[in-house]
Amino acid sequence: MTGEQQQCLVDESENNILLIPEGLHVFAGAKAVMTAGQAGIFHKWLDKDAFGTEFFTNAPCLAYVLRGQETFFDADGAKTVVAPGDTLLLPRRHHMVSDFRAAKGPLEAWLFFFNDAVIGEFLKATSLISGRPSKSRTALFEGSASLRAYIDALPKVYGAVRSPPALVKTKLLEVLFLLHMHDRKGQLQSFLANENAGRSRRNIKQLMRVYALADLSIADYATLSGRSVSAFQRDFKREFGEAPSVWLRRAKLEHAHEMVVNSRLSISDIAHAAGYADTSHFIKAYKSCFQQTPKQLRQSLA
Repeated sequence: MTGEQQQCLVDESENNILLIPEGLHVFAGAKAVMTAGQAGIFHKWLDKDAFGTEFFTNAPCLAYVLRGQETFFDADGAKTVVAPGDTLLLPRRHHMVSDFRAAKGPLEAWLFFFNDAVIGEFLKATSLISGRPSKSRTALFEGSASLRAYIDALPKVYGAVRSPPALVKTKLLEVLFLLHMHDRKGQLQSFLANENAGRSRRNIKQLMRVYALADLSIADYATLSGRSVSAFQRDFKREFGEAPSVWLRRAKLEHAHEMVVNSRLSISDIAHAAGYADTSHFIKAYKSCFQQTPKQLRQSLA
């Protein structure tokens, strides 16, 4: 995050307007435990009154209250009281105002933010990707013993750990599955199906800048872009002039080329990072692209 972006978020928080999750990085009552872009887990602690805190969600959010009580008001004035052990789901692009009174003790909560990749993988695993509910809305339900145990373990295990994106994704999927196990009313399914169905089509060039090196299938990229597979392939070719599979293969080989030149990783490790299970196949593809093998290139640079 740039200095200008931080200052913008600070100015907004001073006016009781908070964009989340971005604004939480500079919010005095919150601490990032692990993040990867908009996906992440934050710990929230308030020990002073906080009335009329206005916020806007840029990503779907799950809030779990550990202690204290927080009251939320929707844009239409609907009131939701979240007590210890309760879980509140907030859709993206949602405006709310919160009140907290410290007279009965501090507020401690955990906030989980989900990106499209996490939501898409969860829905695919639970066969819910085709859901099309009519309206996205907040959902409040009680937690469970397993969810509380998961929450209690977070600061002990990950409090001082620098978490890679793959771990962030894994922990977010874990909390979704824990909720899913105890969600008898199907609130989680409805909420996430709405989030998956309601997102608009994404700019393909921007999407590929972010996820070009991810271990995703063409179907996964289509889901992230908000398109069917056929529409994604058509729009991709219009933007890049070639099929997604061809473009992705070259993008990963170009990244592998940078690793050959700038790292000391073994050729087999680089092949694996480029998505090749067989090193010999990687070497053949690399030579076809760069007219020499990785070993020959390293020898010429020595």
